Amino acid sequence: MSFLISFKFLKMLRNLFCFVLIVFFFSSCAKNSSDLKRNYDENSKDIKELKEYFNKIVPKGYIVTIRYGSSDEVDLKVYEPTDVPSKIALLFRQWDIDFEDYLEPEKLEYEKKDYDPKTNSLALVKKKLKWNNDTFNELYEKLENANCIGITNGNPTEVEYGYRGMGVMNYLLFDNNLTEEEQKENSNDCSKMFYKDNIVFTFSPGGIGSFCIPDFKRTKK
Repeated sequence: MSFLISFKFLKMLRNLFCFVLIVFFFSSCAKNSSDLKRNYDENSKDIKELKEYFNKIVPKGYIVTIRYGSSDEVDLKVYEPTDVPSKIALLFRQWDIDFEDYLEPEKLEYEKKDYDPKTNSLALVKKKLKWNNDTFNELYEKLENANCIGITNGNPTEVEYGYRGMGVMNYLLFDNNLTEEEQKENSNDCSKMFYKDNIVFTFSPGGIGSFCIPDFKRTKK
C-alpha cells in the first residue's frame, strides 16, 4: 500500500514539474510590444529587405504564408489565382514539413472535404512558384537576419516576429506611410497598434486565448 501511495505521489510530482516547465517556457518566450519595437529598431534594414525579397519571389496573384520551425521545417500555405478576377483558391496547406525530404500525405476519398487544398504535392507548388530548396534556404537566412519566424506577401506584408502564448506578434509593413486616418484605423486598442511611418504592430491569436492584448491599449487623453 505504501509503495502504491509513493508511486502516485511521484507521478503527481512529475506532472506538476512538467506543468511548471510548460508555463515557464511560454512565459519566458512570450513577446510583447516592447520586443516588437526593439527588434524593428535594431533590424529595420533586414526587415525591409525581407519584405522586398519575399514579394519579389512570390508570383503575381499568389498569396504565400510561410513560417519556419527550423532551418528545414516549415508551415506552408499557398493560394493561387483563379479565372475569376480578384478571387483566389487554396492550392496547398501543410504544417511541419521537411521541404528537402517531403512525403506527400495520402488522404482517403471519404476524408476529403470541399475546403481541402487542391494538392498535397510540394513538387507542384515549387514548380508553380518557381522555387527550389535554395529559395527556402535563402528565405530562412533573411528571416534569421531580421530575427523573425514567418512572412505573408502582399500590401501590407505581414512579418511574424515571435510567439505570445499560442498567438503570434507581427509587423504589418505597408508600401506607403499611413495617413492619420489610416493610423487610427490600424490602432484598435485590441489587436493592432500603429507604430510609425508604414509600420503597424499586430497580434494574431492561436486556436485558444484572447484576441486582445493589453499592450495595444492606448492611453486616453
